[in-house]
Amino acid sequence: VISSGNFVSNGHPTSGTVKVIADASGKKFLVFENFRSDNGPDLRVWLSPNNSGSPYQEIGVLKAVNGNFFYELSSAINYTSNNRVLIWCIDFSVLFGYAVLQ
Repeated sequence: VISSGNFVSNGHPTSGTVKVIADASGKKFLVFENFRSDNGPDLRVWLSPNNSGSPYQEIGVLKAVNGNFFYELSSAINYTSNNRVLIWCIDFSVLFGYAVLQ
C-alpha cells in the first residue's frame, strides 16, 4: 500500500477506505474497500488537492455505490499533490464525500 485514507461524508453519507497500491509490474491502482455512498446522477471519482473540485484529475465514473472495486491509474495521475479522492456529482456540482490519501 502506497497511501490510504478513509472516506468522510460531505453532501451525502459516504464511508469506506481507499488505497493506492502497486502490483509486481509497477502498475498503480486506486482500490475502494467497503465503500458505501448514496446514488446520484453522473457520479465521478476525482483526485484533487482540495475539496472544491478545482483543479482535479478525473479517474472515471463511480463504478458502484457500495462494495469493493478499483481503477487502474495512468502514469499521468498525480496522487501525491492531488491527494484527495472526491466523489463528485457533475449534474449538481456536489461533493458527496472525500478521503485524504496519506
